[in-house]
Amino acid sequence: MKIARLFFVASAISSASLAATAYHNQVGYPTKAPKYIAVVGAEGKDIVFKDSEKQTVLTVKAPEAAYWKPANENASLVDFSELQTPGTYLAYLGDSAISHPIIISDNALEDATIASLRWFYYQRASLELTEEFAGKYARPMGHPDTAAKYHTLLGKELNATFASPKGWYDAGDYGKYIVNSGISTYTLLQLYQHNKEYFKKLSLNIPESNNDVPDILDEIRWNLEWMLTMQDEDGGVFHKLTTKQFCGTVMPDRDTKPRFAIGKSITATWDFVGVLALAADIYKTYDAEFSEKMAKAAGKAYWWAKEHPYDFFEQPSDIGTGSYEDGNAVDEQIWATAEMYRITQNDSILKDMRQFALNKSRWKLHGWQTVYAMAAFTIATNPDIFEKADVDSAKNLIFALADDYVGSLEENGYGVAMTEGDFYWGSNSVAANKGIVLLHAYMLTKEDKYLNAAIGILDYLLGRNPLDVSYLTGFGTNQVYHPHHRPSQADTVEAPVPGMLVGGPNKSANDCAKSHIDKDAVARSFYDNSCSYATNEVAINWNAPFAYLAGSLHAILSEGTVYDIHSKAEKFDINSIPSGKPNLNKMPAEGARMIFRDGMVQLEKTTRSGEKLYFNLNGNRIK
Repeated sequence: MKIARLFFVASAISSASLAATAYHNQVGYPTKAPKYIAVVGAEGKDIVFKDSEKQTVLTVKAPEAAYWKPANENASLVDFSELQTPGTYLAYLGDSAISHPIIISDNALEDATIASLRWFYYQRASLELTEEFAGKYARPMGHPDTAAKYHTLLGKELNATFASPKGWYDAGDYGKYIVNSGISTYTLLQLYQHNKEYFKKLSLNIPESNNDVPDILDEIRWNLEWMLTMQDEDGGVFHKLTTKQFCGTVMPDRDTKPRFAIGKSITATWDFVGVLALAADIYKTYDAEFSEKMAKAAGKAYWWAKEHPYDFFEQPSDIGTGSYEDGNAVDEQIWATAEMYRITQNDSILKDMRQFALNKSRWKLHGWQTVYAMAAFTIATNPDIFEKADVDSAKNLIFALADDYVGSLEENGYGVAMTEGDFYWGSNSVAANKGIVLLHAYMLTKEDKYLNAAIGILDYLLGRNPLDVSYLTGFGTNQVYHPHHRPSQADTVEAPVPGMLVGGPNKSANDCAKSHIDKDAVARSFYDNSCSYATNEVAINWNAPFAYLAGSLHAILSEGTVYDIHSKAEKFDINSIPSGKPNLNKMPAEGARMIFRDGMVQLEKTTRSGEKLYFNLNGNRIK
């Protein structure tokens, strides 16, 4: 596949020459897929579809208009699924074209899938991006991270350093965060696991493309190898690796301030366990040694997490980078223990998982801070491993969410399973994650209502929205062009790096997008400007669910594949996974305060139970 195909979708008409009143997927519709456009002001009128020769190929009467509150307007959802001949079309109302070019193709979603995955290559730390693979976005290596420091509150030896290279830059900044890496990496691992045959043959044109490993796994490995470096000697996992404050708008190689391991947290550690356990299963086919290394690391982290249930991350006062604070680790523990049980089938781990039921109070859409649904995904799609009661509970969670999303499509003129409450920071990831839930429901039932709702969400992200914009850089006639993304802002290339999903409308934006907030139409509260981190930033945990949604839909609609929920997991012997408890005499001292006690400077830490613990400045506990 030619690289040029990844960057821009060719269009016959520029957005400047067309005031569209029909909103639709601007990237392309798979030939056999359901196809809809939302048309404003056309109720009861004929919508005529014409080909590139201006020949009429289909006429559809616009149905009764319906109100979609986030857009604060009525629209008719026009079904043109009958049109199944590959080509480029326009929709007309009378003699006027009202749409952008409508592209129908057998591979309509493949380029967007590839670009959204290739973006992770552009986010690599510790690597020069060469012209051979990055084209005009080539850049020098940034952040080798071969001598990262420890934040003072970790209690390490003064001036000690450690190597923590590789990994992906988290978002528009250059930090690397375990919690956000957790959900992002897991989502991409699931994308491969659920569509193996498709991704085994898909080239991403990255440096590792000529080996015998699927490209998606090579890309994921770049981040897994960094995650492994973030495990401390005692098994706990450092929360993040960043500078003390965000850098300015510079290229990666220009950000040369010291970087620190900051904090060691229970949430980061449980996330580490969940990701590494699943990765150990997947990579065993390709690299048994690497697989075993991850399984052992997951086991070591597992035991640390059990002994440190209240070690929540608290942002140190001298740090201003993303905090990813979370005061509840129950959901992370359920997810991590489910993944560990899946690869060990060890009864003690199952007992750990089952102490927390997947009850209705936890039936929420997943995100970096709330991962109950991810545990449900694992349990529901492995009915041959987990007990029936657990599988039924997991399915109930998935179906409750999915049915709610499908229900929101009734009397919905845009056909998008999004409600007013969904338009907060990263609303586009909310949409994409809803798509993941719907696709899991489809995998479990093969019911088209779930598949069609997932397609509607992808169509929304690619243009079927009241702003008439494709939220994926490099794709669509009217695409976002000014994301909050340091490399795209600081390089000399006019167009942004392709394949990035921006955050999307945010009714609570508190930056330069404030004047663009529309309280009456929250789906319009967006500003395509690099100054708006609240609506136009990019992030790995937004791109990963988009890649899952687009990639899975391509595999289902164009490749005809659906995940077999009875697939077997690789089994690891629990005896080969370290089970020793951590040394409680050398506990992490993050969250402590410096005091003068017994004639010396010490660190005092108060546990959630009120007990006071004391450490010397090297992190060794003082009795």
